[in-house]
Amino acid sequence: MEPVTAERAARSLQDLGYRLTPQRIMILEAVLESDDHVTAEDLYEQVKTRYPHISFSTVYRTMELLRDAGFVTQTDLGGGRWQYHPVDKATHHHLICQGCGHVAEVEEGVFAGLQRELRERHGFDATLTHFAIFGRCGNCRKAS
Repeated sequence: MEPVTAERAARSLQDLGYRLTPQRIMILEAVLESDDHVTAEDLYEQVKTRYPHISFSTVYRTMELLRDAGFVTQTDLGGGRWQYHPVDKATHHHLICQGCGHVAEVEEGVFAGLQRELRERHGFDATLTHFAIFGRCGNCRKAS
């Protein structure tokens, strides 16, 4: 996958008819520079230091736009807030323990068989990018 750059994403958004406001560019740069999962709240706090008049709803709507345009993934890792990740850095999934909260990353290839099975059996081309599976880790299962 070609790395997502702020310039490429900005051009694509313009091609789709979206205005490139200073706020959108700052949010875009902030999320693409992140190597970890970020929430809209994280991005709001980060961008607010450079642009104090930004609103949280602007950040949230921009993240929805970036998700819909395919530049970021949106995942629920628990805790009631969406987490975002640049799509080219989201080549993993998450196993989240509901007992202790431990999060383990799992590479994409683990689900290749499921993807193939869905295609062959149901004619469904599943997009399995950056999702979370909740359950109980080995330590919590042993403790119960």
